[in-house]
Amino acid sequence: MKKHLSKKLVAAIALVVLIAGLTSCGKKDSDDSTPASGDRTAKFTITVTGATESAYLSFVMVGLTNNPSESTVWKVNGEVQNNQSGVSLGKNNFSGSTKTYVIESIKPLSNISAGIQCLSPGNETYKVSYKAEINGVVKEDLKDFTVSKATDLTRDYTY
Repeated sequence: MKKHLSKKLVAAIALVVLIAGLTSCGKKDSDDSTPASGDRTAKFTITVTGATESAYLSFVMVGLTNNPSESTVWKVNGEVQNNQSGVSLGKNNFSGSTKTYVIESIKPLSNISAGIQCLSPGNETYKVSYKAEINGVVKEDLKDFTVSKATDLTRDYTY
C-alpha cells in the first residue's frame, strides 16, 4: 500500500512540475486581466487535525520565477527553504506538535501550482483546512474538510 501511495506522490509532483512548465510558455493576451508574468505572490495555510497513523497526507506547492536559476522561492512557517522551488509536506510533518503550516513565496512568481491528496484507508476520520491566497486575494478557502474512507481530498490547482 505504501509503495502504491509513494508512486502516486511521485506522479503528482511530476504532474505539477509539468503543468507549471507548460503554462509558462504560453503567449499572453493583451486584454488578459491577470498580473504580469512574474508578479504573483502566494500564501498557503494548511491545517490538519486528528490524522491517525493510517492517514495519507500529501501537500505539494511549486513556484517558478522568470529566472530559471532562482530556486529559493519559499518560506515555511517563517523559515526560508534554500534551493527549493517546491515544498512538500506529508503525514510526518503533522504528527508532532505543529498542526498548521504557512507556506509563503519570497520572490515574485510567474507560475504557481499546488497539489493535495489526503486519504484515510482505515475507518478513522480527520480534518483538513486549506487556504490559498494569491496576491493577497483568497482563491481557495476549504475549512475543516472531513477525510474518511469514503471521502478523500484530491485537488490540483494552478494559480
